[in-house]
Amino acid sequence: MTNNRSAGGKLWLLIGLFIAIFGIGMTITTNIVNDRKIDAMTAQCEEEGGIAQVSKEKSLLSTKYAFECKK
Repeated sequence: MTNNRSAGGKLWLLIGLFIAIFGIGMTITTNIVNDRKIDAMTAQCEEEGGIAQVSKEKSLLSTKYAFECKK
């Protein structure tokens, strides 16, 4: 008689790895999109004659932004 429990454990391990990789990919994609939005907002502020002030706080996988356009 063999024990087939290890096959179920491997399946859950693969599911967990897939979820982790998907989450990291989405985090990186979101950071890239946010960088582009900040760049666009900065360009728009400068076109309107203002001074853009952007502060970034980076952690391991995410970035926190603060944007202000002073005219």
